[in-house]
Amino acid sequence: MPIEFDESMQQRLKQAEMAERELERLAPLASEAELLRQRQAKAAKFADSLRRREQSLQEARQLVDAAGIRQVEIPDLLNEAAQAVSLLFAAMKDVSNKRRRAAEALATVDRVDYDVELAETGEEEIAMNRDPRGLAYALASRHGDAKVQQLLEDMDPGFHLLRNCNLNDALHRDVAEFVTEHVTAKQSPAAKAPFLGSTAAMQAESTPEPVPVEAR
Repeated sequence: MPIEFDESMQQRLKQAEMAERELERLAPLASEAELLRQRQAKAAKFADSLRRREQSLQEARQLVDAAGIRQVEIPDLLNEAAQAVSLLFAAMKDVSNKRRRAAEALATVDRVDYDVELAETGEEEIAMNRDPRGLAYALASRHGDAKVQQLLEDMDPGFHLLRNCNLNDALHRDVAEFVTEHVTAKQSPAAKAPFLGSTAAMQAESTPEPVPVEAR
C-alpha cells in the first residue's frame, strides 16, 4: 500500500519543525528555571531577614529609649528608699535604746530584790542555826539576766522588734533583716535579747555575784 503524504501532513510537519526550533531556542532558558527559582527563594529569604532585622532594630531603639526614660526616675526613688531605710533604722535604734535602758532599770530592780531576799532568807537560816553561805548561790540562780528578761516580757508580752510586720514577702523580710543586722551589729547576744524580744535568757553578763552572808 503506497505511503501518502498529503498537504495537511506537510502543514503539520512545518508546525512540528517550528515547534522543534522553538524548543531548541527556549531550552537554555528553561534550564535556568530551577536556578532562578532558587535565587528567587534566597532573595525572598534575604528580604525577610532584612525586614526582621529592621523591626528588631526598631524595637531595640524603642526599648532603649524607654529604659532611659525610666532610669531617670531611679535617683529620686533610690533617695526615697534610702530615706525610708534611714527612718526605719532610726526607729529600730530608738527601740533598741529604750529597751536597753528598760533592761538596765529592771536589772537594778532585780538586784534590790536579790539583796532583800538574801538578807531576809539569810536571817532565817541563821536563826535556824544553818550555814547561810550556800543560800547566796541558790538565790543568784533565780536572778540576773534571765530574771530581767522575764520582767521585760511581763511588761510587754510577746514583744518582738518585727511584731506585726509583713515577713511573708521576701523583699520586706530582706529589708527587715538588713536593717536589724546594722542596728545590732556590735551588740552581744545578751544585749540583743531585750531589743529583739528573745525569750531566751540573757547570759552571764549581769548575773549578781553571790554575796556571802556572815553569821552573826
